[in-house]
Amino acid sequence: MLSMDIHALYDLYLRHPVICTDTRRITTGCLFFALNGDNFDGNHFAQEALDRGAVKAIVSDSSLSGPDFIYTDNTLETLQALARHHRRQLKVPVLAITGSNGKTTTKELITAVLSTAFRTQSTAGNLNNHIGVPLTLLSIQPDVEIVVCEMGANHAGEIKLLCEIAEPSHGIITNIGNAHLEGFGSLDGVQRAKGELFDFLHQHNGFAFINIDDPRVRALGQALKHKTTFSLEASDHPDIHLIYIQEKDAGFALQNESGTVSIQTRMFGRYNAANMLAAYAIGLHFGVPQSKIETALAGFVSKGNRSEEVTHQNCHFVMDAYNANPSSMRLALQAFAEKHPHGWVVLGDMMELGHESQVHHAEIISLLGTLDFENVLLVGTHFSSALSTHALQDQRFRPYLKTEDLLAEWTWEACKGKTVFVKGSRSMQLERILKTE
Repeated sequence: MLSMDIHALYDLYLRHPVICTDTRRITTGCLFFALNGDNFDGNHFAQEALDRGAVKAIVSDSSLSGPDFIYTDNTLETLQALARHHRRQLKVPVLAITGSNGKTTTKELITAVLSTAFRTQSTAGNLNNHIGVPLTLLSIQPDVEIVVCEMGANHAGEIKLLCEIAEPSHGIITNIGNAHLEGFGSLDGVQRAKGELFDFLHQHNGFAFINIDDPRVRALGQALKHKTTFSLEASDHPDIHLIYIQEKDAGFALQNESGTVSIQTRMFGRYNAANMLAAYAIGLHFGVPQSKIETALAGFVSKGNRSEEVTHQNCHFVMDAYNANPSSMRLALQAFAEKHPHGWVVLGDMMELGHESQVHHAEIISLLGTLDFENVLLVGTHFSSALSTHALQDQRFRPYLKTEDLLAEWTWEACKGKTVFVKGSRSMQLERILKTE
């Protein structure tokens, strides 16, 4: 239970509708929430926030007194309650998106499609957790017509909490895969956790978009009354079916049986086609003209180290280095092998896999052994350990314990004219390759 009047706080928010939680990003006239973490206490920075221009500081330290401090027992819960209250004043659809892989890319695709017909606001960057979702909601402008809200989680119950804050009217689960196994325990645990979004929609008469090519997503969606199903494989007679066509030069194309839909794109891989199909299905549901959907998807350019294509020092990179898990790694490698069968790959450790880490890294190594890449550079202790115990004897494989070790040996002359695929967990920071001299 909150120790303050949320209505009074909301009135203050309406007069000062900018929320800050970091004194390094204070904006004049904002409200500062003194959040606490494992290694910091935001209350210690409350006065600094005021000095930098915040009009009020919401704090949980009763020793901070004065007209510019507002006390509450728990600043995070108060932030979440304020976001929930604001969301309830919005008479617009809120589309929640979660899944093991492709959340952010799919969010950007959906936003690109919806923005052709509506004033659309979506999660900025990766603000998709218990702090980011409230900040996303509280940043929504009065003229916005549709909200696209990304939701991430690495433990059970987190999606449920985020749904209780954002109260989505619509939702999509991109897929269910081996991600954050350390927190979820197993693939079944991942399914239950991601399924918390569909549970909320089912309980609140919401609408779901269901990728029936993923058997676990399909199973989660069976109980929902209001839904649109989509598929690249035409399994179980989907509501929307587009055909995936691999094209060497243009990435891939999507079209239906009669050829009336044709989306050419520089992106490659069936997994990106599934992300585009999701955006296509959602655009149709909200009445976006098909021609606008096709144009938005064809013109989409991925950024932020998510299937981003970069040319540097006469070497072409496909940077997918924002994050990695066994499911996304496998799909991406297979797709890259189809388009660039003799390319290079630079792979970093996949984190948060718990006791199954060795098995999953070994499985990726086994997959790599079946592909014809010219060079395979493996970075991190998990990959190095798995390679040292693997029966594979292949001169193409080179292990590096740390990213720094790879960078020290990297030469631009060696990769001149090559296409290099780069993927690893965020902590590996493999994008630093582009900054080497």
